[in-house]
Amino acid sequence: MTKQIETRMARMTQDEIQEAIDAGRLAIVPTGATEAHGPHMPTDTDSHQAEHMAVLLAERIDAVVAPALPYAISKTFEHFPGTISLSVPVYQEVLYEVCAALVQQGFKQLLILNGNRPNGTSNDAVARRLVDDLDEDFGFKVTAVSYWEPGALAIHEMRKSPVGGMGHAGEYETSFQLATRPKLVKMDRLDGVETQLVGWDLAAPMVPVRTYAKRPRPERGHPAIFGAPKFASAEAGEEFIRVTVDALVDMMVNLQGSYEERK
Repeated sequence: MTKQIETRMARMTQDEIQEAIDAGRLAIVPTGATEAHGPHMPTDTDSHQAEHMAVLLAERIDAVVAPALPYAISKTFEHFPGTISLSVPVYQEVLYEVCAALVQQGFKQLLILNGNRPNGTSNDAVARRLVDDLDEDFGFKVTAVSYWEPGALAIHEMRKSPVGGMGHAGEYETSFQLATRPKLVKMDRLDGVETQLVGWDLAAPMVPVRTYAKRPRPERGHPAIFGAPKFASAEAGEEFIRVTVDALVDMMVNLQGSYEERK
């Protein structure tokens, strides 16, 4: 029986992590959040999904996964119970310190795998800063991406919700949770809940612009949902996950090939 190679750094000893460094294994840093996800889903949805995707990816490309960052940029929903948000500067500094520690220990490849949309631009900035600060002393590369991005067009072709239905706690995320943790999803609590489509979407082709406006408030009846969770299903979630992981694998294989060609 072939022994399964461990991927989660939290379950590895220091010697096993050193062996991973020596073997040149990629280190994945999942960035999640702790925030309201409607009346039907747990507040650790983003952290769980980022880490879940990271582990599936790591198993395919022989990488290791650092513990997911559970607190991040969640100011949009900070008026809702259960949301714990960091300010942008604090979040960036925490992520920078985590990634810098991995680089300084000897990891030569990092992937910051995001699971919370507002983290995205900050993750890009941290990746840039890591290289600017550390490439004189360390030879490494770092990639930042949100897990849904490489497979977005394929997911868009599979969707049942209209455009704008795959935002926050919508069809994609709810399907993901139904497929992986159905006991934590309470679809019955959506009965009578009015949700809205959004001008941005995790999967649909959109104009690359970011607009920020007044944040939602629970006292105004907002359910902390952007999208259409009523279209979600466990079966769809399983397919979304499969397609998303395949796209992430392709992305990393292609990036590795192009990097090796430039060396």
